[in-house]
Amino acid sequence: MPGVIQTCVIPDMSEPLDRSRRTVASARGCAIVLLLATIVILYGSLYPFEYYDPNYSEGPLAYLMSTWQDWDSRSDLLPNILLYLPFGFFATCALPRRLPGAVRALITTLAGAALSGCIEMAQFHDLGRVSSMGDVYANGIGAGIGAVAAALLGASLRWPLVRELAANPSAALLLTMFFGYRLYPYVPMIDLHKYWQAVQAMLTTPDLPPGQFSRYLVTWLFIAAIVHVLYGPRRFLLLFPLLCSAEFAGKVLIKDNTLRLDDLLSAGITWLLWIVLLRRLPGKFSVLAVVFASMIAAERLEPFQFEAVPRAFGWIPFASFMQGSISVNIQAFCQKFYEYGGLIWLLNRAGVGLSIGTLLTAALLLITSVAECWLPGRSAEITDAIMALALGVAFAVLPETEQHRAVGDDISGHKGQAGSAAR
Repeated sequence: MPGVIQTCVIPDMSEPLDRSRRTVASARGCAIVLLLATIVILYGSLYPFEYYDPNYSEGPLAYLMSTWQDWDSRSDLLPNILLYLPFGFFATCALPRRLPGAVRALITTLAGAALSGCIEMAQFHDLGRVSSMGDVYANGIGAGIGAVAAALLGASLRWPLVRELAANPSAALLLTMFFGYRLYPYVPMIDLHKYWQAVQAMLTTPDLPPGQFSRYLVTWLFIAAIVHVLYGPRRFLLLFPLLCSAEFAGKVLIKDNTLRLDDLLSAGITWLLWIVLLRRLPGKFSVLAVVFASMIAAERLEPFQFEAVPRAFGWIPFASFMQGSISVNIQAFCQKFYEYGGLIWLLNRAGVGLSIGTLLTAALLLITSVAECWLPGRSAEITDAIMALALGVAFAVLPETEQHRAVGDDISGHKGQAGSAAR
């Protein structure tokens, strides 16, 4: 119309495009973590890579199928399930999102069972290994549980608490490994006598060793930092006590676990410290990173009684994990994961780039590993430094929202565009 300026409103398509890019990045990142998990499975299943020709003419497949009635013992069942949980989870996340969650979970479960079957046939020629369908069943169950968890997570993203975890997968992994370490072997018991045993020592003979208390306090401060970053200061007031209560309840319910007075007190002190002082303290992530690194170094070098003659340094990664108790190894892996990954995460929150933080963490672990050559009863090897590097790679490829990727909170005091600099 004459004299009238007509405007054309173009719809903003940036949000759908950004969401599409995040989905692609998420699938790509999960695929890289899946590759790392598969490498760990192959390495752990085929080490020490010594092969021979067994005296069985029908071949590995026939031998494997002949064990179809076998089932893993209790000591092997849980580790074999846990080994394939990450495979199932990240494989499901890596598949195209246009596929229904149930279909992706089914594909992943079958892929996990197929991978396990191939490894079992390779173990037919592996010296010191035994091929068994029991391992395939347990590995398939583990892949299936991880796949179902990923599918349910995708369906539950409309729930605020779950959505925050999905938006920050590195922090979610650290929380998972924290609980994995604290609550092993994850088997609840219905036994009032066990419940009393879990609290008896704390009530009848309370003990508060300073070293143990300080480690609990530093660990809970780290967990508090994660909860604060994920959910903010307001929801922290309720969510952190609930998280602590869940851990304490698990200690009572799960077999072979007991409650400790220093654990309870350190959690309560952490809550008070955070809401009164630390949540407003500039530089809190820098302070926590230094304290957390000191705790890790102290744990690795205790009791600080060095021998005159050093032992040889081990250059074979994860050699110590292939020996000894499976239960101890599972707990040790979970502890190392959340401690080493936690230090990388804290450094990143303090404004240190992810690559630099990873290298600093790996350097700390390498130096203390070399020092362990003079400590009796320690496995001085390259494993921990390699593990830190792998965690840094995993954190780098796991996609996070801009809200959670921001670093330099200690410097800027707010979250913004610094997330891109962290990578």
